Amino acid sequence: MSDLLRGCEYRAVDVHSLAEVAPRERFERVCALTGAGISVAAGLGTFRGPDGLWTMAPEVERAMHAHLLPSNVDALWSVWGGMWQIAEAAGPTPAHRALAAAGASVITQNVDGLHQAAGSVDVVELHGTAGRARCLDDDFCGWTGPAHEVRRGDLPGCARCTEPARPAVVLFGEMLDPEALGAARRLVSACDLFLAVGTSGRVAPASWLAPTARAAGAYCVNIDLHPDGPADPAFHARVVGDAQDVLTEWAGLPAAGL
Repeated sequence: MSDLLRGCEYRAVDVHSLAEVAPRERFERVCALTGAGISVAAGLGTFRGPDGLWTMAPEVERAMHAHLLPSNVDALWSVWGGMWQIAEAAGPTPAHRALAAAGASVITQNVDGLHQAAGSVDVVELHGTAGRARCLDDDFCGWTGPAHEVRRGDLPGCARCTEPARPAVVLFGEMLDPEALGAARRLVSACDLFLAVGTSGRVAPASWLAPTARAAGAYCVNIDLHPDGPADPAFHARVVGDAQDVLTEWAGLPAAGL
């Protein structure tokens, strides 16, 4: 356990610098949980906020349910394929690059692939990735591959058989990958600094990551641009600020320029 952790208590007072409460050089195993907020600077919107996609277009959210397959394949590609194209064009944000430069392990709720594009190696994608596709016929085909290999036509099709293909993201009504959940639990149990970036962390499984990390002895910090209530008691501190600036300063990189 880092000396910084010994005797540390819950901080009710918000701070504005991550380096103030968690200097990078004091920690050996950093793990970050990231949500949609970290990718806003890349031109990708959030989902649940006041201007989020599900909030503004609830009919689109309803189309993202697994029980509608295969009738909603076009809608899936419109949302997730469009997101992937935006992410590829924009590239990773300074916050993505800062986490990569710091050697942080990442558990992400995002499906945009920007952590890997920034150079992060140890990335757990809780909700899958829009950069890959899979055949709807899991029993007899089971094809998975890059999204660009999907056959284009009236209905996006599997690269191996005649069945439709779908983005390899977790839809409403589907279970998360047990391997991803296991990997996430291992990372938070082994880290000495846990960061939450661009996410409320209030929905399972994200909701149990900070408590698990804290119980294992990690120092836990939430980076929140717009706090809407008291600091979560699962965290030792809350940094109020833009993750793009907070993380680049913490990682010792040049000031974020978007």
